[in-house]
This record gives sequence, structure tokens and C-alpha cells, in this order.
Amino acid sequence: MAERRRLYTKSELKSKLRKKPDPSQMSRGARSHVAAKPKQIRKTIFRLLSYMGVYRFALLFITLTLMLATFAQLLVPVLFSIALDEYILVDDFEGVYRIGVLIIILALTGSVVRFVSRFVMVRISQRVVKSLRKDAFGKLLRAPVSYFDEKGSGDIVSRLSNDVELISNSLGQTVLETINSSIVLLGALGLMFYLNWALGLVVILFLPLMVLFTVKISKKTRKGFKQQQTHLAGLNGIVEENISGMKAVKLYTQEAAFTEEFREENDQLKKAGFMAQFYAGLIWPFIHFMNNVIFLAVIGIGAFLHLAVSASFVTIGEIAGVSQYSRQFIIPISNLAQLFNQLMQGVAGAERVFELIDAPDEYQADGNGTLETFQGAIDFESVTFGYTEEPVLEGIDFEADPGQLIAIVGPTGGGKTTTIKLLNRFYDLDAGTIRIDGTDIRSLKKDELRRRIGIVLQDTHLFKGTVFENIHYGDFTASREAVEHAAKLANAHDFIVKLPEGYETLVYEGGQNLSQGERQLISIARTMLSQPDLLILDEATSNVDTRTEQKIQESTDLLMEGRTSVVIAHRLQTIQRADKILVIRQGRLVETGTHESLMARGGFYRKLHRAQFGS
Repeated sequence: MAERRRLYTKSELKSKLRKKPDPSQMSRGARSHVAAKPKQIRKTIFRLLSYMGVYRFALLFITLTLMLATFAQLLVPVLFSIALDEYILVDDFEGVYRIGVLIIILALTGSVVRFVSRFVMVRISQRVVKSLRKDAFGKLLRAPVSYFDEKGSGDIVSRLSNDVELISNSLGQTVLETINSSIVLLGALGLMFYLNWALGLVVILFLPLMVLFTVKISKKTRKGFKQQQTHLAGLNGIVEENISGMKAVKLYTQEAAFTEEFREENDQLKKAGFMAQFYAGLIWPFIHFMNNVIFLAVIGIGAFLHLAVSASFVTIGEIAGVSQYSRQFIIPISNLAQLFNQLMQGVAGAERVFELIDAPDEYQADGNGTLETFQGAIDFESVTFGYTEEPVLEGIDFEADPGQLIAIVGPTGGGKTTTIKLLNRFYDLDAGTIRIDGTDIRSLKKDELRRRIGIVLQDTHLFKGTVFENIHYGDFTASREAVEHAAKLANAHDFIVKLPEGYETLVYEGGQNLSQGERQLISIARTMLSQPDLLILDEATSNVDTRTEQKIQESTDLLMEGRTSVVIAHRLQTIQRADKILVIRQGRLVETGTHESLMARGGFYRKLHRAQFGS
């Protein structure tokens, strides 16, 4: 039994059923994100700052308020030193009271100012992120179809969600904390030397050790978290694929193999997570240890200088003040090291968002012509096209008169669907010309051209919302009566009114609560509502049963009346009445004619027909 369950080796199973997930192109279900190392740090930071430049006065306000708050915070040890030397040691309680009140006022002022500055910074960061997301999504709507082919939906969604979130976190925390830590660092350093230069030097002597340790540990921490995110992405990929492909896993009885794979990836994630957390956990204990060591060194050396050298050279108040500044001086060093890691993650996310914003705009090469009237004459002249250097279509020539039904048939992968993508200008030609009513489509506005064309695809896409909204998508200006009339013409009205909420029934993502045939009929109703001048049907009945196919055929027949129509079909019985049949094989147009003429010729079309019908 064990041998029977092991249909494939583990490596064979991976190659057959799954592909190792690429963290840069994770699908929507994989919630973790791997921040790649930024490549153009300076350029990306300056570009990010350009988005923040609109709020430069607000940023200046934040900087000034933080300087005020930090100055108030840094004055406390100085005041404490003065109170100790000039009032407490001489029993001047009135002076101590004044100093105490001043310290309370400074503390309240600092707290209020910090709250205001953080509030303003959060608003700025959210507005910047909103602008970035708006620009990225706007480019997404203008990007050519080829961009989506190259990147994949998982990668694009990741850029708009995870990468933008990295930028948001980086702006909201890094900018504010960097300004604050830098001011505290410089202010504490200056005031230590102001109080007593000798004790200030004691603190500075420990600085190289602090910086060296922090930098080393930060590198290991960054590497550990990156490995953790990589293994987390892999683990999410395994879970997602098993859920989506559970039927295949059970069909081939490979539960044990995938359980083992999950165990291995989970174990790697545990190890990577432990090391990342271990190194991250070393920083603060070390900082606190060094903080106490420096604090002890300042007090010990200060006491020695006070007693052995001169009480005026190092006073008790100066020892107390510098010891407090030493604590304020050390913590920003660690903060800046950790903020640098966070900044790099934000910059890496910004790079990927800017890559999307900089994607090609398909409307840059748009025409400016329009068609005042639309007859529907189509002319392909020596059309050649390839997605890569290898041509998919080569030297395609054919004509269609207005109102004709043109059928395109041929083997899978021959270039049939590519033909209609070129007609929509989803891609532009490598060579040749496509004309509609004698006008080169490259001279037409793409939006104008696509409004004229209605498409019913093999795989219908329905949006989240109601059934009514999905049909209404074909023409937002249409009335409810027009929507229901289109549904009746598409043979969809009868099943729609039987749904729980009728036309207001919610459609799940992708239309999963509807059958394939129902989705197809809704799509046809949507196309009917748009009243296209040119109709394209791409395998519209290939995934449905015979009865549903008949309903769809009746609907499409009605839709094609009076319109030039292009039909792509594998089932040859659906296109036997076409005015012209184009047979495309390996990117070339090998035969053209009616069903009768092609059958009489006895060529490749006849072979396709014989393969389906045996005669």
C-alpha cells in the first residue's frame, strides 16, 4: 500500500504539481512579504522626499517642534545639576521649588509638543501613501496588457498593499524617530561637554564599541528576518497551493509527500525565526548593560576627580548631570541602527512601487482618430506579431465585409486568440496593418476602438457586487429596464429571478456561487447592454453542457444580428454557417473559405472535421 501511495518522488511531484513560490510574485493569499535590498537608495529616497516636498512647511514645523521638545527634555539634567550644586547643598528650598516647577513645565511642554508633532507626521505619511497608492493604481489602469503578463497578479497586489504598507510604516516612524534621536544624540553630547568636558570624554570613549556592536548585530538581524520572511513566504505558498489544489493532492494520494514538505519548510521557518529573534534580542540587553557600565564609569571617575583632583574641577552636580546625559546619549545610537534597517525596508518597498508608477503607459502611443460611422469592415494585411522574438502570427491576410460572420479555427496555440487581442490593440503589431472601415486602427483612440467592440470570452469574469451591477457594467448610463431587457435577450432573466435576491443577489468573487453557464449568460447580457458594433466570441460555449450551450447559442445568434462577428471555436458544428472560416495553424493562415468549400478542398480543415465527427 505504501508503494501505491508513492506515485511520484518528491522532486517529481514538485515539478508536476507546484512551482516554488517567488516571494516577489506572491499571490493574494500569501500574506507575508519579503523586502528586497534596495538597489538605488539615494535616487529612491530623493524621489520619496519629492512626494513629501508638498508638505515641506509641515515637516519644518515638525523639526522645530521636536527640537523644542528635545531641548526641554535635555534641560532637565542641567537644571538638576544646578539644583544640586546651588540649592540642595546649601539648603535653599525656595530655589529647589523653582527648579522643580520649571522641570514640570518643561516635561508638560515636551509631551504636548511631541504629541502634536507625531499627529502632524502621521497625517503627512498617510497623505504621501495615499498619493503613492493613487499614482500606482492610476498607472495600473493605463499599463499595457503585456505588463500584467510579465508581472503577474500576485506581484502587482503585493506592490499596492505590502510595499505601500512598508513605506507607510517607514515614514510614520522612521522620519520622526530619526529626527528625534539625532537631536537627542547631538544635544546630549553637547550638554555633557558643557557641564564637564572631562566626564564627556569618559562617555565618548565607549562610543566606538557601542557603534561596532550595534552595526554587526543589526546586519545579522536584518539577514535573519529576511530569511524568516523567505521561509514564511514558502510556507504560505505550500498552504495556498494545497488548499487550491486539494483535489489534485487527494486524487494522486500525495498527502504524505506534502505533509513532509510542509514539515521541512516549517522547521526551516522555526530555525530562521529563532536566529532572527535571538540576534534582535541581543541589542537591548547589550545597550542596557553598556548604559549601566557608562553610568558607573561616569560616577566612579567623576568621584575620583572630585576627591583626588579638585572639587571645583568636577562638582557633584556635574557628575549627576553627565551621568543622566550618558543614559540619554546611548539609547539613540541603538535606535538609529534599528531605524536604518526599517528605512531600508521602506526604501525597498518604495523602489517596487516606483517601478509600477514608471511602467509603460499604453496611451503614450495612442492614436487620436475616431470613427464617425462604423460599418464593420475588417482588413488584416500581412499581420505579423510575437510576444517575444519568436512570431506567434506571421503574414496573416484576410478581409471581412460588414455584417459577416468570420470563424477562426485551428489547433490550440496556433494564434487564434492572439488575433482578437491585436484587433483590440491589447498589443501592437510587429509588422503589417489592421484596418476597420479602411482606417488603420493604430490611428484610432484605443478607448474609442474598444467601446465599439464587444467580447464574450471562454472564461467569464464577474465582479463583486450584485447581478444587476455586473450586467450594468456594460453601460453605466442604462436604466434598470434596459438591464432587464438585455438579460431577457441573453436568456438570463429566467434564472436570475429565481436567485434568492433576484437581480440584487450578491456575486461572490469570480462568480463562484453561479454555474459556468449562468456566468456566461450574464456576460452575454452585459455585452448586449453595451450594444457593440463589432462582436467577438472566444470559445463562448466550450465549458458548458449541451442544454446551456443551446441557450448561449440562441443568445449569441441574436447578438450577432446585423453586426460583423468574429468567432473562435473548437466545436466546428457551431461555425458551419459562417460566411468565412479562417484556418490558422502554427501562426499562419493555411486555409480560407466556407465550410462547404473547405470540406471539398480536403485540406487541414477537413482533417479537423474528421477528427471531431469521424467523417
